Amino acid sequence: MKSILEYLDYRKFMQDFYTEKKRTAAFSWRDFAARAGYSSPVFLKLVSEGKNGLSRKVVRKVGEAMNLAGYELDFFQNLVEFNQAKRDANRKAAYETMRRIAKEHKVGSIDDAHYSYFSSWIYPTIRELAPAMGHADCSEMAKRCVPKVSAVEVENAIRFLMENGMLKVNADGDYMMTEKSVATGPIPVASLAVRNFHRQMSSLALETLDTIPTSERNFSALTLGISKNSYEQILKELEEFRRKIVAITTNDKESDRVYQMNFQLFPLTYSKEEKDET
Repeated sequence: MKSILEYLDYRKFMQDFYTEKKRTAAFSWRDFAARAGYSSPVFLKLVSEGKNGLSRKVVRKVGEAMNLAGYELDFFQNLVEFNQAKRDANRKAAYETMRRIAKEHKVGSIDDAHYSYFSSWIYPTIRELAPAMGHADCSEMAKRCVPKVSAVEVENAIRFLMENGMLKVNADGDYMMTEKSVATGPIPVASLAVRNFHRQMSSLALETLDTIPTSERNFSALTLGISKNSYEQILKELEEFRRKIVAITTNDKESDRVYQMNFQLFPLTYSKEEKDET
């Protein structure tokens, strides 16, 4: 059975623990529940199936029932928080602790690369800028960035991108992308990383309202009254438009600047049905 440090879903770990115990000895969900102090013989089975969750009061007891102790038990407690937390701030804090524990104990299965990539605007920016500038040094790239960054920060970004296979150097010594896009990684990490990425990019967009002239940026907005059907149609149009933008940039061989384009469509009011339910 894999180490707890290699899991991103505590329910999968519980199921794997049960399967392994049952394979090697007489073991039932009733036995598992009794170890954790539950009177219900099927409660932990329901948890592993996603039909119930674990309260903070019992997480440690359940972890100990699976022979976890020390840093492994700490990891399990944070894994439960990561999977069950309602607020991104809590999920982020739990995931950061999981990363630290995994790193300290030299386990690399936590999806560190994808999470780190979407944690800072500098990684996707330098990934686009470096190929456009050929073999420019880090100081020159830093000067090209609108939000101020140092040459050291650019150097660290280049190192990260190279080590994680997102950039490479060709025979002429120029930087090149290995792929045109970066996948977001496993879903539990992707959902958190991408939301953090959108928050960061939305914040940068607000800053450009005062720092970038209108000749070099474009902001527009619509306030719309729409139905559910219209909403779905608009989403399809946005997706088609996004594909066209990607096609334009893919065929652009003279890129000399990095832009961020945000697509945002969000409600300003409840629907009648939602309001009736509140």
